[in-house]
Amino acid sequence: MLSLQEITDLIKGFPADDYEPAQQACGKLVAAGPKTIEALILMAGSKFGDKEGVQPKYAVHALASYVCRPGAEKERQMFAETLAGQLDGDNSDDLKAFIIRQLQLCGREQEVPALAKTLKAEALKETTVQALTAIGGNAADKALSGV
Repeated sequence: MLSLQEITDLIKGFPADDYEPAQQACGKLVAAGPKTIEALILMAGSKFGDKEGVQPKYAVHALASYVCRPGAEKERQMFAETLAGQLDGDNSDDLKAFIIRQLQLCGREQEVPALAKTLKAEALKETTVQALTAIGGNAADKALSGV
């Protein structure tokens, strides 16, 4: 796991103007594992519009794209599972909605059960429906059938 200072240093360039440094930062963040991703998610802040959360949110969003590149299935699995694990916590609805939007990009059938649980929260329902629709498949269809 990276320290909070190391994470902060890596995400200083987000949003990134240059592709290569952003890819390098994403590689280091993902390689540091789930605890680093969890710390980054918490740095994003609990409320939409939190100024201190801007760079961490850009970084998490960049990671959601980064892990979807060809040949990165293990990284995608780790990242998506880490995101999904944050949906059960005491995180705010704003932060959960942000996480769900990232799962809309990188989520897989394995994350459908975690997403399906968020359908019960009115504040998260629309975002969750969009994510489940994007993921698709039988499990997502089954989860959406009760909506």
